[in-house]
Formats: sequence, structure tokens, C-alpha cells
Amino acid sequence: MLTCCTSWKPGADLLSSFDRSWKEFSQAWKDARSKASEKSIHDLRVKTRRLIAVLELAQALSSENGIDKLRRRFKKVLKSMGPLRDLQVQLGNVTQIPQGRAIADFKDGLQRRERREIKRIPGELKRGTKHRLTRDIKELLSELDHSSRALGDSRIVRSVERVISSRRNEFIKAERRFQRLRPANEEALHEMRIALKKMRYVVEAAQPVLEPSAKERARAMRTFQQMMGDSRDLEMLRTELEKWARKSGKKIAIVPALEQLQEKREDLIKKITQSAPDLDQLALTHRLKPADETTRVVADSVSAPVTVSPLVRDEHPDPRPKK
Repeated sequence: MLTCCTSWKPGADLLSSFDRSWKEFSQAWKDARSKASEKSIHDLRVKTRRLIAVLELAQALSSENGIDKLRRRFKKVLKSMGPLRDLQVQLGNVTQIPQGRAIADFKDGLQRRERREIKRIPGELKRGTKHRLTRDIKELLSELDHSSRALGDSRIVRSVERVISSRRNEFIKAERRFQRLRPANEEALHEMRIALKKMRYVVEAAQPVLEPSAKERARAMRTFQQMMGDSRDLEMLRTELEKWARKSGKKIAIVPALEQLQEKREDLIKKITQSAPDLDQLALTHRLKPADETTRVVADSVSAPVTVSPLVRDEHPDPRPKK
């Protein structure tokens, strides 16, 4: 008689990951509502992006029609935090510019706008909105528990692979477009950064069914993403400063600051462009595959470990021990 047991449960592992992402989002929501600091707003945006990626995976595993609508609601939360986050990043970057009178006046203006945005946050993060999200997420988790049992491990793994493959293809397309355009195009860089960000968050969300190297690659994605984000932030600050100086009649006074910001951004663009081979490796690697499942098969009184790939596993694994 043959008996089979396994410690790897992709459906259960993903559900556990989904539940953890929701709890982290809930805590970040609470913190941001209590105090809209730079850290709390950043954390809420990160947790929201992770939850959106989780919902993308959930949509691949479920026939539930409301998932796409739920994703849009979380994207609305993300968008509502955007203006404050941009202001807080600009305030962080402007402190690195030599503080002449013109820059000090510009900074004062940013701080006034930040205070107005902070006052708006409680209205965006209403308790009623959170209660409705909680109800819908709990219903979704219950439905996913049922559908994951019905799907089986192999179909779950294939569904996750399709989502990752789709995000990887989008990134490759955006990265190729950026490389073709000379000089570096701001729009193309932005598209590449967004595509990389979405790929990274999906990989992080799928971590329970990916081999350990995926975690390291997600960290590498984050490093590249941060570099691209820094470039965008510098350009945003440069644009805002130039616009303010034009209205205030202080264009000459802020020329050195504009030149400094432009120089920093050009250095970042150069590093990003030089990193193209690494970006290619990151996107084209075949290591982002489901982790092997270790199954122990017992035949009579003899037992031996057998490694069965979920992609080729059938209902009757070969009971013979590997040589």
C-alpha cells in the first residue's frame, strides 16, 4: 500500500500570505489616519500596492466577479495619498539644496501645501470605507479558500506563473522601449519604473509558491525601482521649483539649484542605462518558478524522498526512489 504526505500546500500558503498582506494594510491605514507622517503615508502606499498585487493573483485563482472592482477601490486609496506623498518627498529632497532665500521661500510653500494635504487625510481614510473593505476582503478570502481547494495545486501554480509571466513581459516591453530612445525619455523611464514595480509586487505576493531565489530577485528589483524613483522625484522637484520661480520672479536666483538637480538626475539616468544588462537578467531569468514540492512516499516498510515538480506532477507519482 502506498501513502503520500506533503508539507507544501500552495493554496493554503497563498491564502496565509493574502491574509498577512491585509493585516499589514489595515495597520498602515490606522497609522496614516492617526498621523499622516512621511513614513506612515509611504507605508500605506507600499501596503496598498502589495494588496493590489495580491488581488491580481486572486483574480487568477477565482471566478469571483468583484475582484477587479475591489482592486480599483484600493487603487483609489493609492491615488488619494499621491499628492501628499509627492510633497513629502519634495520636502526631503529640497533640504539637500543649498538653502538660499529663494529656496527657503519655496520650501515654505511646500510645507503649507503639505499641511493642507494632511488635513485632508482623515476624510480620505474614513472608518466606513475601511469597514466595507474589511467585509469584502473577508468574503473574498472565504471564496478563495473554497476555489483553491477545487483548483488543486498544479492549477494554482500555473495560474500564478501566468500572472508573473504577464508582468515580466510588460516590463521587458517597457525596458526595450526605454533603451531604444535616445536621449533618455522621461515618459519611457516612468513606464519602465511602473512595469518593474508591478512585477516586483506580484513576485513578492507569490513568494509562498516561488523558490527562495525569488526573494533575492525581488530585492534587486526594489533597488532598480528605487533608482528610477529617485530620478523621477528629482525631475518632479526641478519642474515644481522652476514653475514656482517663474511665478515669483526668481528664475535667476534658483539657477544653481536647477543645475544641481539636473546634474544629479543625469547621473542617475546614466546608471540606469548602464544597468540594462542586469535589468535584462532580472526579467528574463527562468529561476522565478514554483518551488519544488518535497513528497515522501512510503511503500511497504521502505521510504525515500522523491522530489516532484508541481508543473509535471500527476495524481500517481512514481513511487520509486531516485538513484
